Formats: sequence, structure tokens, C-alpha cells
Amino acid sequence: MVALKIYDAPKSTLRDLIKRWHQQDRGHNFVHPLFSLLLVVGMWASVATWNAGLWPLTIVCWLFTAHIGHSKLIAFHEASHGTLNPKWRVNELQGIVFGTTIFVPLSVYRFVHGQHHAYIGTANDLELWPFVNTEVPRWRRILAAIGELIFGFFYTPVVFLHGVLTARRIPAAQQRRIILEYALCVVAWGGLSIFLTVMGWWQPFLVGYFAQALIAGNLQSIRKFTEHVGLLGDSILTNTRTVVDPSLVGHSLSLSMLHIDYHGTHHRFAKVPYYNLPEATPHVYDGREAAVPIFTSYWSAMWDMARSLGNPRVGKQWLTLDESGGR
Repeated sequence: MVALKIYDAPKSTLRDLIKRWHQQDRGHNFVHPLFSLLLVVGMWASVATWNAGLWPLTIVCWLFTAHIGHSKLIAFHEASHGTLNPKWRVNELQGIVFGTTIFVPLSVYRFVHGQHHAYIGTANDLELWPFVNTEVPRWRRILAAIGELIFGFFYTPVVFLHGVLTARRIPAAQQRRIILEYALCVVAWGGLSIFLTVMGWWQPFLVGYFAQALIAGNLQSIRKFTEHVGLLGDSILTNTRTVVDPSLVGHSLSLSMLHIDYHGTHHRFAKVPYYNLPEATPHVYDGREAAVPIFTSYWSAMWDMARSLGNPRVGKQWLTLDESGGR
């Protein structure tokens, strides 16, 4: 844990700061296209090294490209909040295109992730199913954790599909958009499969795209678990791990992940663009709430999460169950 330097700003000053944090800086618009370019370069390098028989370099390319792919997944998350690009149509287009490539439509992610923000750590938190559900036995939750951590590319679409299928109510207009975007996924992937078969390009696709996508999906799951799994708090901050690592390595890692490791701050201010999260964090963690999990490195946060995988749970409802002699 880390003792964070905090600021107890006057309410009037804090209001001005919050207003400024929510403003989107167009100067950051280059980040998403840059990561897209790096992703394409990494995929090309993977295929080139594979064809040259330099498979150790191919593995290096996979790891690099997977990290960039993971950053793109976080950019997709930003698009769901409307903070990836200040131009709404551009934000939506970028989100829809990327969501189609991972078979998680933007509208689906936005709805399920919205429930996660609204009901964090409760039984209504669709994104953290089944770890928030006290009726799910331990062995099933362990299997779910294994499936998500090892097969994240395949498991994540299942989690989000489950979210929309079990949701209590989705507005009609949102339902129509969800159906249309799922149809787009089917058409796009069906068309791609036909194209790859006709051209005989399945091997370059598997080497260039699919291998890194599998790794990126696992990185996404590890990050999601690090943010929440094992926390049995009763509030936003006590159900969320935040990492504040001032070292050069820590800051660089945080930047490459679009500062999503300032996760408690993101949950407190979901519409604040990622580049303003570090500045806002000392004001969010004001010292008034006890037992908030803040870590000095991402590795220590991951280790704290890993210790809970023998009984993966999230939310205060588990403490009530423990007190009553439940599982």
C-alpha cells in the first residue's frame, strides 16, 4: 500500500478543478491513431519474422503487439465513455470498428460497463459476474476465473453477451443498436473468413492477428481482475485498486495503459479523460475513507489480486455471507 499525498481543496476550487478535468484536450487525439499504426506494424513484423524462420523474434513481436493491442482495448473502453475523441461521431466510429474486431459491440460494452459503474461490486454488476453473485459456488467461480484469465479473447465476449441477455431492462433504442452491431460483427467476421479462405491467407492472419489477440485478451483479463477481484469493500474506492507508481518504469507503464491503473479515480469520475486521471487522484483519495487499496507498483496490486484467486469474489455481500456461515 502507499501513503498518497492528498489535497483538501475548498469546495469552490474543487468544482473548478472537476470542470477542467472533464474538458477533452484535442492534443491527445493522436494517441489512438498512433497505437493503431504500431499495431499494424507489429502484426506485419510478426508475419515477416515467421516467414523468415525467425520464430524467437516472432514471439517478441507477439508480446510487443499484444501490449499495444491491450492499449487499444483500453482505448475502446474510453470510447464507451465518450472520452476517446471529443468529436462524438469519430468517437463512435472508432469504438464500433474496434468492437467489431473483438466481437464485443460498442453498444454492448457501453451498457454492461455502465452497469459495472453504477452497481460496482454488487449482484447487479454485470461485468464482474459471477464473482459478485453469492449463489455461485466457489468451484464455479474458480473455473470462471481460469477461463477468463487463460482464454480472455473468447471468454470476454461471453461475459458481455451474458450481461445483455440477463439485464433486467434495456431501452428499446439501445436494444436495436445492440442487434445491429452484433449483426455487423457476424457480417464482418463472415466476410473476413470467406476472404481469407479464397486468398489462402489463414496462416498470415493467425500469425499476425490472432496470436497477439489471444495474448492481449489475457492481458485485458489480468488487468480487470487486478482492478477489482478480491476486494470486499462497500464503496467505489474500497472495491477498486489504484496504482500510483512515480518511477519512470511505473509512469511509462501507466501511460501505455492510458492511466487506467488510476482506477478508483476513473470510477469516481467516469467522464474524465484518461490523461487527467493522475492529476485528479490526490483529490479523490482525500483521506476520509479508510482501507482504500492504493499500491506503489502494478506488480504489488497484481499480487494482492492473485492471493484471492483461490476464492475469487468482489463486494461486501460476501462478508455478510461469511458472517452467516455461508460459502
